[in-house]
Amino acid sequence: MSDFVFFSITLGISVLGFTVCFILFFGQSVPSLSSKLLAGLLLSLVLTSLGNVIPYTKLNLEYPNTFKIYSWAPFCIGPFAYLYVKSVLHQYIRLPRKVLLLFIPAVLYVLNRIPFYLLTFEEKKQFVLSTLLDESLYILEPEGLLPIKWAPVIRFFFLIIFSIMTLIELINSRDKIFNPSILDERNKKIYNFHWVIITILFFGVIAAIWGGLIQLKHDNHASRVTLICIWVEILVISIYLFIQPKILYGLAGWVQIKNPIRSIQDLGEIEEEDEEIPHVSIHKGRDIWLTISKHFQNNHPYTKKGYTINELSEEINIPMYLISAVINQESGKNFSEFINDSRINYLKILKENNPNFSNYSIEYIGNSIGFASRTSFVAAVKKRTGMVPKDYLAKL
Repeated sequence: MSDFVFFSITLGISVLGFTVCFILFFGQSVPSLSSKLLAGLLLSLVLTSLGNVIPYTKLNLEYPNTFKIYSWAPFCIGPFAYLYVKSVLHQYIRLPRKVLLLFIPAVLYVLNRIPFYLLTFEEKKQFVLSTLLDESLYILEPEGLLPIKWAPVIRFFFLIIFSIMTLIELINSRDKIFNPSILDERNKKIYNFHWVIITILFFGVIAAIWGGLIQLKHDNHASRVTLICIWVEILVISIYLFIQPKILYGLAGWVQIKNPIRSIQDLGEIEEEDEEIPHVSIHKGRDIWLTISKHFQNNHPYTKKGYTINELSEEINIPMYLISAVINQESGKNFSEFINDSRINYLKILKENNPNFSNYSIEYIGNSIGFASRTSFVAAVKKRTGMVPKDYLAKL
């Protein structure tokens, strides 16, 4: 494969990864903690991919200040992968500040490159040229404060450590995810998704070590195997999210407690934890769920067109991220799906309380319960009942 083709493929996959990253962070009304962490993982992978393919373009030679400007990104892949999986499996809504310690290696690596930053433009250009003539210099990284080859060794060491830590989290959570009393198909898909991306990441690290050694010994492009692994990781995450977007809702049910239950309805006598916890406790979740249910039952706010989670938050005085987390866990739906379900359920009440209901058009009925158009109403009813509105209303 020519350098141009290799660069083009990398650029295309990186654009896809960055687009998905942008959607994860900005494309949701209330992006969850896990979505943000997954976006961080994708961004780290994209920057690492682009950074490693730039030497094929000779861009570093023309702009030597950009040489390995991405170099902190590989140090963030492991922490983001670990924190993403941990946040989902433990249903975290926030992370303690101490997790910032996990990114210290990335900061230290940037400081390690101070000697290179202090070089003149011409000296940087000369060093970049030397790495093009001798690829071992690019791999061994002699330009920093650390002794030669120590920087890549430390990078691979941290990636392996975080990969193992993540695998341990997955192994320890298996019994809860596959507990027969709370078995949920979406939870299984999320768990399997985690296994796939961590397995690819782990083998990618092994491939990077192997490729680097081969390249040092035989002076060929065996390191391309590393980039191909990054391609696969970005593609798997992007395609999986496209096919199974509900994995972004997080685990359904309350699996973060010692004896997990499927829903608030199954709540028994469980002692409340005294210390501050990073997830929504079952007791707090119950209070939020009951508040939402009571507000919906008494006021039917979802009948307003374009009703948003921000409006609900203001009406019941509960932060949006808590509302979103509880709805995701308890109903297994996002806010939009939850609102549309509430609207469809309200049809029965509307029909019973209005003697002229049968005289109304489908469009009018849809508008009266909050749908912006006849099309959206028909689609929502058909999705939930398998019937068109006319047939469904006749059965009510």
